[in-house]
Amino acid sequence: MKTSVRYLICFLLALSLCIPSALGALRFARWQTSMGSITAEIYDHLMPITATNFINLTNSGFYNNLIFHRVVAGFVIQDGCPYGTGYGGPGYTIPDETSPYLFHNQAGILAMAKTAQPNSAGSQYYFTLGAYPHLDGIYAIFGKAIEGLDVIQEINQVPTNATGLPLTPVNIFSLSMLDLRIGTVTPTDTSTVVYDGGEPVMFIVEAYADNSPLTFAWYVDGVLQQGMNDFLFETGFSSAGEHTVQCIVASDDYAHTITWNIISTTSIQDDLMPPATLQAVSLAPSPFASSTTLNYRSAKAQKVLISVYDLRGRLICREECQALQGINSWTWDARIADPSSLASGVCLIRISNGRQASTIKGVLIK
Repeated sequence: MKTSVRYLICFLLALSLCIPSALGALRFARWQTSMGSITAEIYDHLMPITATNFINLTNSGFYNNLIFHRVVAGFVIQDGCPYGTGYGGPGYTIPDETSPYLFHNQAGILAMAKTAQPNSAGSQYYFTLGAYPHLDGIYAIFGKAIEGLDVIQEINQVPTNATGLPLTPVNIFSLSMLDLRIGTVTPTDTSTVVYDGGEPVMFIVEAYADNSPLTFAWYVDGVLQQGMNDFLFETGFSSAGEHTVQCIVASDDYAHTITWNIISTTSIQDDLMPPATLQAVSLAPSPFASSTTLNYRSAKAQKVLISVYDLRGRLICREECQALQGINSWTWDARIADPSSLASGVCLIRISNGRQASTIKGVLIK
């Protein structure tokens, strides 16, 4: 990426007022306690009611200087009572919420505590110390510890009185949201991606931060891909079999790793690959306020797929076209896009014929 474009991306990320704060995403929270630090991922995209309530309370400072008021050995540690007794809350309750994708299946699960009454959760939450499937569907899971599980386990071993209150207070000095959000990733299923290795595959990470620029580092089978520092990465594999693709996206606060497990059915042999038959030539005007025209060269008549992505890697527009041999033109009118999903900034326009692709950058000014 050219230096000027990189600086422009960083500048636009800093101007994050154009990004809706309520947009559902994977968020991250960090606890600073008297026994160490804990970091958890928060599922705002899966549990919007529960996670948003937790995020709002965290951002208001509600959880700062509280204690873990209930510790049940081998079961849970619990916090969120402003009185430290287990009988306090924020002064309101929230509706119960469940997800078919979340389970009490391991230590470190983060969920809301409540009374025996429905819709009675408010501010109290707990971390589990093991798998407890009998809690599924009753208590709202909204996150999971990804760092500091050893701290949770140490807290769970402190001496307590008969009600579970630690004899020596376990203080929560601060609880804060980290400045990194992960939206949609493509492919969406990171567990196993089966693909024809003879064709390139595209990986996209939608990520953003409020107060710092983001960096992207891409790895294929553990090897850093030099010069690949965008949210979008395309690759093929030289051998059939199992591979991994990783993206480490980082803000000033936190670095998150996304890993795709790949099963490639065939391999790409560079010496047998046909010469490039498709090339993005120019985009004009750019910057543009309403519409822009992509000029591209095709070595033969063929069908092509043209896709437009915004700065965060979200697909804005996709259209299949019939290219003729020679120079072709395609015009995109940004005014017909969904206004809620389109903001000023860098956009990527990508042309693909299934085996080869070419990408060009533009700048939209609304």
